[in-house]
Amino acid sequence: MSGWFWRTLGGVLLFLAGAVGVSVWQFSSYAPKDTPMPEDKAALAWFIDDYPTARRDFLMRAEALSRQLQGTRSIEVEVPSGRSTTDLFVDGLYIPAQGIEKRRLLVVTSGVHGVEGPTGSAVQRLFMHEFLTPERLVGPLADTGVLLLHTVNPYGFARHRRFTENNVDLNRNASVDDALYRTVNAGYPLVDSLINPQGPASTGSPGHRLFHLRSIAMIAQHGMPALRQAVLQGQYQVPQGIYFGGQRLEPQLQALGPMLASILDEYPLSMAIDLHTGYGERGTLHLFFDPPKDPKVRQGLETAFAGQRIDWGSGDDFYTVTGDFAGWLGQLRSGGTHLPAVFEYGTMDSQKTLGSIKSLHITVLENQGVQHGYASPADEERIKRDYREMFYPSSPHWRTKVIKDSRAMFEAVLANWPRVGAQP
Repeated sequence: MSGWFWRTLGGVLLFLAGAVGVSVWQFSSYAPKDTPMPEDKAALAWFIDDYPTARRDFLMRAEALSRQLQGTRSIEVEVPSGRSTTDLFVDGLYIPAQGIEKRRLLVVTSGVHGVEGPTGSAVQRLFMHEFLTPERLVGPLADTGVLLLHTVNPYGFARHRRFTENNVDLNRNASVDDALYRTVNAGYPLVDSLINPQGPASTGSPGHRLFHLRSIAMIAQHGMPALRQAVLQGQYQVPQGIYFGGQRLEPQLQALGPMLASILDEYPLSMAIDLHTGYGERGTLHLFFDPPKDPKVRQGLETAFAGQRIDWGSGDDFYTVTGDFAGWLGQLRSGGTHLPAVFEYGTMDSQKTLGSIKSLHITVLENQGVQHGYASPADEERIKRDYREMFYPSSPHWRTKVIKDSRAMFEAVLANWPRVGAQP
């Protein structure tokens, strides 16, 4: 009897060990699949990998538009850096409404998360080249001003990080008062031990090899929606932790605030399109909008994006954030109506549990490496490669689809835009 028991126990343990081994391999080798499509070299040419070259191209195009249109104004905000990275700027171009009336302002911003900057810059420069033509802006959009902000987080673009030099997530940092920085994310302590490990980052450590199993255990205990919200909402107490929103407004936002407020107040209606990558189904342009409390805002967004699928935050895979940049632009206004919109180009199938856990794991490893160093050069190379690939896929299929979908979305929005009613 005892022999049978031990043989059975051994078989069970062997099975469990095999199952764990298979799951570790599956998690380690996880890679979302692209939607196959013909490679478009013209589309791929919009993507510029490095910050200085992308910046030069934006400035060149901004100068060309300034020669064609009346009353344009350039914006340049230097971002101080105490490290080796220098010559960091948030650049912008303001094109006032070319007609007599100033009724609507369209704001397009990129690089709030620095590592997402190459894609945001590509889409933004495409928008400048194909859609900001004198024919449009003097014709059907004559009452519309346009404000472009290129690479709001240039440090992150230059260093391939989501966060600023101060480890601050600008999309959790934007606020018109200091109350935000006293906010307590009640769920964050539940996940702190999982997402903020100590010591040099090693992809082969037991904690990281079994990260998905540890995450699944937490999901079983607390539920996926609660954990996703706890992790991604933003937090203001752990400066070295992920999704840190800061303890004060970051320098570039301090400098931008007054000049943006004066432009926004020239128009009774504004809409901000903030360009992001990462979250959601790979190869899909998601419209992720926080559910607005003001019915005028919802109606305005529904009109602007008529015919498009809007994710209003009703699903279990959605989360809300504090201190978001697009919403902050509306807070700068002294009146009128503001429509905050986010274009999110999915990369990791993070609407699914495995993709979500994998995305989190890559983020955790990257932050651990920045804060505590790397166990080896090989670990550093792999972690940085995986992190950049998560936000800026090298796949020509993915990049081609970004340009194709962006072109179609801007075409649809600009066709709808004159029907969006300005509110006094």
